[in-house]
Amino acid sequence: MNFKDRGNKKWNSLMLVEHQKKLKELKMREKDVKKPELDEQQLQEINFKIEKALNRNLMVKIKFYKNKKLKNIEGKILKVEKYKQQIKIKQPDNKITTLRFEQILEVSL
Repeated sequence: MNFKDRGNKKWNSLMLVEHQKKLKELKMREKDVKKPELDEQQLQEINFKIEKALNRNLMVKIKFYKNKKLKNIEGKILKVEKYKQQIKIKQPDNKITTLRFEQILEVSL
């Protein structure tokens, strides 16, 4: 006999709504990622790549940290605002996104 366990699905009809909500919250928290710490060399490399991409108008892929998740963005760097500690990126769909320096984890040209 081929038996496939459905996990929590089979118990959902017996659970209270509050319990279902708590289980969903628990699963979401399990996916949370702690922000990695970068050393001085990594920060210098990121800075170098950002300046190079800005000066040569190159496409970049940036890995960043937001809302306890690691995310990726692709586009061209429009502006580096050192006094605000942020950069503005224009994505291929013409959407402009602002990232704070502290969010940036990795830059690829």
